[in-house]
Amino acid sequence: MALQVSDDLQLLELMLKNTKDAPNVYKPTYYWDVHEKKFVPELKKLGLHNFRRRKNSILSSFGATDLAPSFYISLISRWRIFKSDFMRKLLNRIIRISFYLVNIDIKDMERMSFEFVRMQGEKVGAKSIDKFEASLFGNPEDIIKIGKKTYTMYILYYYLRYVYCCNYINFDNVKVIVELGCGSGKQVEVIKKLHPDICFLLFDIPPQLYVAEQYLKSVFPDSVVSYRDTTSINLIPEERKGKIFIFGNWKFPILEREKVDLFWNAASLQEMEPDVVSNYLGYVNKIADNVFLQEKMVDGVQIAMEKGDIGVLKKTKLEDYKKNLTNFQILDLSPCMYPMGKQLEGYSDTFWKRV
Repeated sequence: MALQVSDDLQLLELMLKNTKDAPNVYKPTYYWDVHEKKFVPELKKLGLHNFRRRKNSILSSFGATDLAPSFYISLISRWRIFKSDFMRKLLNRIIRISFYLVNIDIKDMERMSFEFVRMQGEKVGAKSIDKFEASLFGNPEDIIKIGKKTYTMYILYYYLRYVYCCNYINFDNVKVIVELGCGSGKQVEVIKKLHPDICFLLFDIPPQLYVAEQYLKSVFPDSVVSYRDTTSINLIPEERKGKIFIFGNWKFPILEREKVDLFWNAASLQEMEPDVVSNYLGYVNKIADNVFLQEKMVDGVQIAMEKGDIGVLKKTKLEDYKKNLTNFQILDLSPCMYPMGKQLEGYSDTFWKRV
């Protein structure tokens, strides 16, 4: 029997209403406003049943699906030519045929990817990936069996982001992590399973936030503080050890009086215009000790050429992050690696420390 994530459409409606009533700077920017018109109808029609194996789902735009083997395409093929379903299916077929002709087993590739990821963790003294396994809530299609444990390629990918940060911070000393743009919650899943006492303050827009809450409540039923409860609080409770707080973006000012050990953003600040980014990083610049950003630092996200196109109205790039993180020194900027040991096209991992 597949493990499923429960639906709560009343929660989704509450999130959507609150976001609609929020100040403009906390509403979805153009990039995600285009997506929302597809998100909500899909969630209302299909819910979260089997969402991690759902083909051609808009939920894949924020890493909620775990498909195999087309995952490799969705992760590495970021060029515009592969955005259409036809081109993605064509590339998937070419890859399958190529593997068959040269006698490559996809399962062998997955095992090699796992070993690559494990070795990266060992190099920096990170908690071993052997210490946990991936949740199967949501019934992922892409399952990698290593001994008696299960993983997905996305979980390997998120573990690599944790490993990267282990070069610059000891997670055993981390008490509070703020993640803006938590997606479906899988990055939190990885870190919390390795460091269960960390408190996570998660901020996002719906419906991403809705998917994250429902998923994380399934994986960590005793740890999640629901959006329903966080909407009415003005201070984060002292009893927070190991808790996961779910906040709408509009609650970001609640951080003004917080001490944050690590601020985390992966591939969502780049999808906002510079003035919106400036608002969020204005808080981060005051309250965080360390910052991890994974973005398209050099070229930024493509400009939307006409109404309805995916893209941004104005690019956010490295100079914008530097301008807003004046209290920080950037310790590293490196090409983002994915589990097969190659670079993720156009993306950089960066780590910043307060000076």
